[in-house]
Amino acid sequence: MKKSRKAKTQPMISSRPIKDSLKLPVSTVTIRRRLCEAKFLARSPCKVPLLKKRHGLKRIKFAKEHIDWPKEKWRNILWTDEIYSEDSERQ
Repeated sequence: MKKSRKAKTQPMISSRPIKDSLKLPVSTVTIRRRLCEAKFLARSPCKVPLLKKRHGLKRIKFAKEHIDWPKEKWRNILWTDEIYSEDSERQ
């Protein structure tokens, strides 16, 4: 199904661009309904604070201080942008 493939590759896309790009003769409501039936629910991006210059400087300082850490030590770090469960490897 083309709609679900497009929704998988671009999860933030709305029903209007899907309809326009696929030239479908259906309403945007129908597209949204079909996406919901396929378990592709509406998403909004998370609001996050913008990084300031001092944040970037702290990140660089941290990176320079820890550049020589071995892989074993890095494995103990929990990266907040990763999905992890006991059944799967880190992604």
